[in-house]
Amino acid sequence: LGQSFEHLAQRTEEQWQALRQQDQQRRELFANLSHDLRTPLTSLHGYLETLRMKSDVLEPHERRRYLDIALEQSRKVGRLAQEMFELARLEYGVVKPEMERFFLTDLLQDVFQKFELAALAKQQRMVADIAPGLPPITADLAMMERVLVNLIDNAVRAAPEGGEITVQLQPHAPGGIEVTVRDTGPGVSAAMQAHLFERPAFTGYAEAQGKHSGGFGLMIVHRILQLHQSTIRLMPTAGAGAAFRFVLR
Repeated sequence: LGQSFEHLAQRTEEQWQALRQQDQQRRELFANLSHDLRTPLTSLHGYLETLRMKSDVLEPHERRRYLDIALEQSRKVGRLAQEMFELARLEYGVVKPEMERFFLTDLLQDVFQKFELAALAKQQRMVADIAPGLPPITADLAMMERVLVNLIDNAVRAAPEGGEITVQLQPHAPGGIEVTVRDTGPGVSAAMQAHLFERPAFTGYAEAQGKHSGGFGLMIVHRILQLHQSTIRLMPTAGAGAAFRFVLR
């Protein structure tokens, strides 16, 4: 009886600690979200207010610049709101994977085309390192596209002018494909690595290093891969840069 009571008390304590940790993570989420929303909204408000007050004295090129900045800030707010909505749908089981067989190599080529102009603007090199004879996978096509888009978008943002983004597809026994997305950016700070896929990287991995704006992107990737019985890992790198890896079957 004593052992049973001790076991019950231990389980109760573990559950209590888990609840406290979840509550702490929720508090941090709202604090970070508040900060990340406040920054573009404050900028948007400031430039619009300036336009209203000084519209008669501003030169056309100044007016256009202010409008461009305000528009970019509104896009940031919209992008963050969309990511929040998408993550909520994934977390609460609203979205279920619709499995189908397809070749990941074909999907990767389509996603690469979406980033050609962004990479060209920074004179970056995009490399598809694809092993021959890879098998098809069974997954949700739209979700896998989202995973690749989020990771490559992060890589393009992280890599410097003239840098390189590499997506490697290699066989992984039995019958799977190992996917690695690598960039030549500043990498992920040690402080961010422990909770990289659990907390929104509002300052990127990281905008704090002047490169990224991560938002909920990595959390979305993590959740999608969980729904496919997979997981994503940050791999150690020999030099600068970051490398993310996961396996699909």
